[in-house]
Amino acid sequence: MKKNHQHSPYVQPARLIVQLAFLAFATFAAWRHQVLGGGPNGSASVDALCPFGGLEALFKFVSTGEFIQRLNTSDFVLLGGTIALALIVGRYFCAWICPLGTLQELARKIGQKFFRKVQITLPAMIDQPLRWLKYVVLAWALYFTWKTGTLIIRPYDPWAAYAHGFAGWDEVWKEFSVGASILIGSLVIGVFVDRVFCKYLCPLGAFLGITSKLGLFSIKRNCDGCLSCNKCEKTCPVGIKIESMPVVRSAECIGCLTCTTTCPTGKKGSTDEGKTFLLPAIAGRQVKPALIGWLGLAIFLGMIGTAQITGYWRTQPASITAAVTTAGVLDAQAIRGYMTLEEVSKTYGLELDKLYKELGLSEQKVPASSKCKEIGKLLGLSEAEFDTQKVRDAVAKLQSSGK
Repeated sequence: MKKNHQHSPYVQPARLIVQLAFLAFATFAAWRHQVLGGGPNGSASVDALCPFGGLEALFKFVSTGEFIQRLNTSDFVLLGGTIALALIVGRYFCAWICPLGTLQELARKIGQKFFRKVQITLPAMIDQPLRWLKYVVLAWALYFTWKTGTLIIRPYDPWAAYAHGFAGWDEVWKEFSVGASILIGSLVIGVFVDRVFCKYLCPLGAFLGITSKLGLFSIKRNCDGCLSCNKCEKTCPVGIKIESMPVVRSAECIGCLTCTTTCPTGKKGSTDEGKTFLLPAIAGRQVKPALIGWLGLAIFLGMIGTAQITGYWRTQPASITAAVTTAGVLDAQAIRGYMTLEEVSKTYGLELDKLYKELGLSEQKVPASSKCKEIGKLLGLSEAEFDTQKVRDAVAKLQSSGK
C-alpha cells in the first residue's frame, strides 16, 4: 500500500487562515470604497472584485465591447481564476477564498460550539430538491442580466449587502433589503445548518459545480480498507454520501478536504498505520491535501499577479477625459454612476437646464449634486427604470443635436 500522507494537522488551520485573510481583505476593500467612493480617483467597488461579475458581463462585452456598469476587466480575471481552480483543484474558491462562504462557516462553528444539541440535518426529500434552486438562480441571473445589460441580481446579493454595511443600515435597507435579509437569514440558519446559502442559493457555486465536473479534481476512497465509521460524511459541510462512492466527483464538493483530514484510517498508532484510504486526487493521482491548498492559492494569486503585471487588472474606469470619440468629442458612454449631474454638465460642456429638460427631471426633486446612480432612488424608481445609462443617452442626444 502507499504511504499515508493525508493526516497533516495543519491543513484545516491553514485553510482557516487563508479564509480569514481573504475575508479581511474583502471587508477592507468594501470599507475603502465607501470612504473614497468610485471613479478613477476612488476605490474598487465590491462588484469589480467579484468573479460572478465576469460571468454577468460576458455577453455584453462580447457583443458590444462594453462593460456593464460597475464592472471591469478585474471581473474577468477573477472569473478566469475560479474556472482554473475548478478545473484543477475543484471548487477551491468556495472553501478557501469566498468571503461569504467563510462567514457561513464561522456561523456554523459558533453553532457547533454553543448549540451542539440543536444541529439540523434536512431530510433528503427536502434537501435534494432545494439544491436545484441555485441552478435556477444562475439561469435567471444570467438570462436577465444579459438581456437588460444591468446587474439584475445585485439587490438580492447578500455579499453586496454586507459590503455596503459601512454606508449605514438605512442605505443598506433601501438598496439591499432582500440581499440583507438573505445574508442575515443564511447566517442565522447557518448556525444550525452547514453552508445553507452555498448549498441552495449561490449562483457562482452552481456554475463552479458544473465546471468542476469537467475538471481533474476528485476524492479517492479505498473501499476495502474503509472502517465505515461515517466520520467523513458527518463532517462534510455539504452532506455528500462519501461512503457510497469509490470516487467523489460531486458538483456539490467544495474541496474543503475536511473528509480527508478527519478520516481515522492510517493514523500513527493505528492497526493500518501507513495505509491510505481517503485522499484528494488530481487526474486520478492521489496527492497530499496540503498540496491542494498551496496549488490553489498559487493558481488564484498567480492569475491576479499576472494580470496586474500585464496591465489587464483594472477595477476602476479610466479618466473620463481620455474617452474621446473619433469625432473628437467626449464619449457619453464614459459617464459613470459616481458623477453628479453638475459634473456631467461641466465635463461635457452642456447647459444644466437643458440636461434636466432632456432627462425630464426637476432640480427640486433631483439636486445638481445628485450622483447619476442615485437619481432612480430619489425618484422612487428601480435601477431597471432609471439608471446611469439614461444620463448617457441624454448627453449623447444633446451632443448630436449640438445643444
